[in-house]
Parts: sequence; C-alpha cells; structure tokens
Amino acid sequence: MKRNLRRSIDLGLTGLGIGIIFTAIFLSASLDVQSQLPLVLLGVLLMEAGVWGLSSKLFPNERRYSQLRDEGDKMIQLIRELNTAAIAKDTGAEDAKRFQATLERMHESVL
Repeated sequence: MKRNLRRSIDLGLTGLGIGIIFTAIFLSASLDVQSQLPLVLLGVLLMEAGVWGLSSKLFPNERRYSQLRDEGDKMIQLIRELNTAAIAKDTGAEDAKRFQATLERMHESVL
C-alpha cells in the first residue's frame, strides 16, 4: 500500500513539475522573464523531487518482522535447491542423495 502511495506521489510530483514548466513556457507572452524564472525553477525542483523519489523520506519503508522475512528467504532458497536436485535426479545427472538431503533440511527448518 505505501509503495503504491510513494510511487503515486513521485509520479504526481514529476507531472506537477513538468506542468509548471510548460505553464511558464506557454505564458511567456504574458509573463516577463523575472516571473518565468521562479516558476521554471519551482517546476524543475518538483520534477527532480519526483524523479529522485523524495517521497520515500516522508514515508519510510518500515519493515517489521524482519526475522520472518529472513526465514522466508531461507525457505525459498531451500525450495530452489530442492528443485535443482529434483531436476538433476530426473535427468539422471545425480542420484537421490542430494534431493533427500535437501528435503530433510527443509523439514528441519520448519520444525
């Protein structure tokens, strides 16, 4: 949810900056250079804030349950190893020892 919010804010800031720059350009007939320059500068600053993702400073990425995430990453790694061992076993490149060892490690990590 917050990732989408940050992305939307970044896109909005970039779009707003571009809009302000185009407005200063389109109103060049009615604005003098002293009025255009601050508008363009504001537009560039807003555009850069969006491009550099400064909304992440307002909405930091707070990850809770980092141990759970680490455990999930370990399980995914074991699944990848088990898949590799199963493919090697099915193609005849290896026997079932590696597959069984990886399967046992998966069972031990769950318990």
